[in-house]
Amino acid sequence: MKVSRSAMLAAAAAVVLSASACTSVEGGSGASSNSSSSSSEAAPQSSESSSEQTQASSSTTESSSQSEPSESSSSSESSSEDPGSGSEGQSGLVRAKVGEEAKTGDMTVKISKVVDPVPVSSDSFMKPDAGKRWVAVNMSVTNTSSKPLNFSTLFCVDAKTDQNQTADDSLFSDYGTKFNSSALQKGDTAVGDITFEVPTGQKLKQVDVKCSFSSLQGDQRAIRIDVSK
Repeated sequence: MKVSRSAMLAAAAAVVLSASACTSVEGGSGASSNSSSSSSEAAPQSSESSSEQTQASSSTTESSSQSEPSESSSSSESSSEDPGSGSEGQSGLVRAKVGEEAKTGDMTVKISKVVDPVPVSSDSFMKPDAGKRWVAVNMSVTNTSSKPLNFSTLFCVDAKTDQNQTADDSLFSDYGTKFNSSALQKGDTAVGDITFEVPTGQKLKQVDVKCSFSSLQGDQRAIRIDVSK
């Protein structure tokens, strides 16, 4: 049987087209497989990246939570270290002994010596009351505030014996240089002798200095000087 040339060419063309179609399908399947493989590989990378970001965020949160208490503690310590107190409105007691200088925000006071008993001549017109003797202290007072200080022994000085009795300032003693009341400007100093009447058998124990009529805005601490020794 004879096959025409045109029929043979048509059959060959059909074979070529069939082979081309198979190649195309295989190529497409390979590409799709490669694409799917790439997508699968990218997915773990994306998951790992997301996990790293989560861990970083967690670390940041932990660091922040750790730093916040530290700042709070520092603030608390700073607040506790700051007493927030000044010279205004102070109260209490400043103690000193004979020969020592006692200081507050308003004044400095010093008792240099104690004379016990004050000598009294037999022919003196002025004498202590019966059953008492005179005891004198030499005192200096300096105004260290910025305001005038009205210092009066009558209002600013109080003395006690070892039996806690008040020793009154004698108005009649002429011993030494009498401490006169005065208005002291800033930096001014007053010096003089103050004589007290002390009952027989008792000793002068302490001299307190505080001007109770002074401004309440100043240093309100009293000065107590031990004169028992």
